Amino acid sequence: MSTPDLNLFSEQVFRDAAFGLGLLAIVLVLNTILFIRIFLWFLKGSAKLVKPRALDLIILFVSSVLLMSLVQIGSIMIWTVALYATGLIADIRLAMLFSGSSYTTLGIFSDVLPQGWKSVAFYIAFSGLFSFAIATSSMMSMLTIVTKRLYKSTPRP
Repeated sequence: MSTPDLNLFSEQVFRDAAFGLGLLAIVLVLNTILFIRIFLWFLKGSAKLVKPRALDLIILFVSSVLLMSLVQIGSIMIWTVALYATGLIADIRLAMLFSGSSYTTLGIFSDVLPQGWKSVAFYIAFSGLFSFAIATSSMMSMLTIVTKRLYKSTPRP
């Protein structure tokens, strides 16, 4: 690899990293804050149920999961707007499809980023992976609460 090629490559990697890590940080901070708020809402809601029926707890749990899903969709939209606003993808629908495909790590939508910006997809995928991990952890904690509450309210012989 020649020196000019190496310089160009280094420039692109650092530019992508600055853009990608910046947005990754924004998405993760927002998701973490919102997931914690949803989890606390779930905790308060389940604590208010004195003698919970299974259906009440399940509805509260599913409502929390749907709210977390909306947060994930919001994260995809953050990436969509960033790609569209910077001109990296000129069509907002393509930006959304690419962001969603990368964020969910499905990779079913072809890479539409311009030459020299291809590694941005990694950062979108990282943000999705970490966000899904945080959401999954929250949901597992909520399921533990649901099962404990149901076990407490179930008459034992």
